[in-house]
Amino acid sequence: MSTPAARVVLYERPECWKCVEVEEVLARLGVAHEIVNTRTTPGAGDVIERITGERRVPMLIDGDLAGWDRRRIIRHLEETYGDPGDGPAAADLPSFMGGMRRVEKPGAAGTGRATP
Repeated sequence: MSTPAARVVLYERPECWKCVEVEEVLARLGVAHEIVNTRTTPGAGDVIERITGERRVPMLIDGDLAGWDRRRIIRHLEETYGDPGDGPAAADLPSFMGGMRRVEKPGAAGTGRATP
């Protein structure tokens, strides 16, 4: 299942297992995306903090939607680009699990590496 092409950007650190898990789901679903390594990309941490209030990864930007909890991100990806299965909708996950919200100007996308 595919939706209109939105720019998908994953803010991550290579040593972060949660980030690796999100990246594996992106690959499994065949979602073209850009990776921004927050350790090597100047200003990436500031973008995350501006959107989430924290500097934690992973954070995913999908068009004008930002998500910053791996479970919520994965659920969003499955609902948007693949088979959502039987689990709860991303919007129904508990609020302590991070968030998903619309953002007007997501930030420094375009400073990472693209994946097909």
